[in-house]
Amino acid sequence: MKILKIYNNNVVSCCNLKGEEMIVTGAGVGYKKKIGDQIDKARITQQFYLEDDKKKKINQLLARVPTEYFSLSDQILRQAKQRFGKKISLAFFIQFTDHLAAAIERAKQNISLPNLTLMEIKTIWKEEFEFSLWIIDYIEQQLDVKLSIDEAGYFAVYFVTETEDEKATKSMELVQMVIDIVKIIENSFHITLDKSSLNYMRLITHLRFFIGRIRNGEVHDSYTNEGIYLLLIKNNPQLVQCEKKIVRYIKNELDYDVDQAEIVYLMIHMTQILGQ
Repeated sequence: MKILKIYNNNVVSCCNLKGEEMIVTGAGVGYKKKIGDQIDKARITQQFYLEDDKKKKINQLLARVPTEYFSLSDQILRQAKQRFGKKISLAFFIQFTDHLAAAIERAKQNISLPNLTLMEIKTIWKEEFEFSLWIIDYIEQQLDVKLSIDEAGYFAVYFVTETEDEKATKSMELVQMVIDIVKIIENSFHITLDKSSLNYMRLITHLRFFIGRIRNGEVHDSYTNEGIYLLLIKNNPQLVQCEKKIVRYIKNELDYDVDQAEIVYLMIHMTQILGQ
């Protein structure tokens, strides 16, 4: 492959045997090279077909983002490709590198962007979040810059949305539904839930699997003790109005009628988090 343009030591554009223009990344892939030289294939870590609509974006990004961030992003996305078995697109490479650079610059200035959905992301997308924590550590090792845990949440969303099927869309919808139900609970009781508490994590986990079962058409054991339901609403009458709002919401979103057993399980989690 012949080099067409050298962006920096780690990013070049080239022409393959079919005459197609590509972006190639890799440590030192452009080092001491000139236009027309052959690329050392052993140095290539990733390659992307360069469509016309992406040329302007990649040029703008390379003009404003330090070279070291490209190398860092390349190494991170190589690990992501191995971890998740996902093909990394050029569009994703551009978006992720841009976000990564901005996050590092914010950290250098001690600026943090609070992630209001961090707990939901952490609970629902565990694998992506764990990988994002590795990214935080890796950046600190390479640059001696410590990013906040909020950034791990933002990184995790990137890897979820890069999935090339409808799983990503369903995952995003799931998170939004969980957030909506939490808001219903908070508004019903005029409170703000402690999102760092164990009971909150249990509630989120319950909602995640509850919604998942509905989507998958799984039948829940509908047996429950009527006495438990009556005891719960006796001790906290507000639960009735809250659960009715949640049941109505689920009906509207998923066209599903929640049975009493599921209502009781949900009420138990609500009671625990309200009484913590």
